[in-house]
Amino acid sequence: MPLPPPDCPRQASHQRSITVRSYARSDGLWDIEGHLTDIWPEPVRKADGLLAPGEPMHSMWLRLTVDRSATIVAAQAVTDAGPYDSACATIGPDYAQLVGVQVARGYKDAIKRLFGRTAGCTHMNELAGTMGSAVLQAMWSELTQSPDVKPFSIDGCHALKSSGPQVARFFPRWHRPEPDTA
Repeated sequence: MPLPPPDCPRQASHQRSITVRSYARSDGLWDIEGHLTDIWPEPVRKADGLLAPGEPMHSMWLRLTVDRSATIVAAQAVTDAGPYDSACATIGPDYAQLVGVQVARGYKDAIKRLFGRTAGCTHMNELAGTMGSAVLQAMWSELTQSPDVKPFSIDGCHALKSSGPQVARFFPRWHRPEPDTA
């Protein structure tokens, strides 16, 4: 169901798009590729002048290569467009520091620790954070294959609370009823 109509007339002022695509590689690894763009329908000022309508202020790419344990084994970042042109692109190689980070609970904290404030790029960090859940979606079959391993999604959201009815129904082995407080 889409959102209800807005309460009053409005005019588009900005569009941020994040696209993430996942690829199973022939060597048993996965490539997760993300692209973030920011576009305005009107001219907008950037560091060295005006940006034409529809041209990206930000166009940034990130590829994470992960193994079967959802650990990043390679990372590449590229900036095609940024408000400070080539200065924005210089941080790209630093994102190789993601190698060795496991995409699991704490992943976004690792991004903040490695690339917080001036150590990284706000937009690349947002892209990297969004890509974490895409890694897990791409690897869903791999990560849920063994009935002896608790699915990573349990207790990851309200619908899959370990004491809830969905876990009781679809993952009964991992269901943990709330303690009786009576």
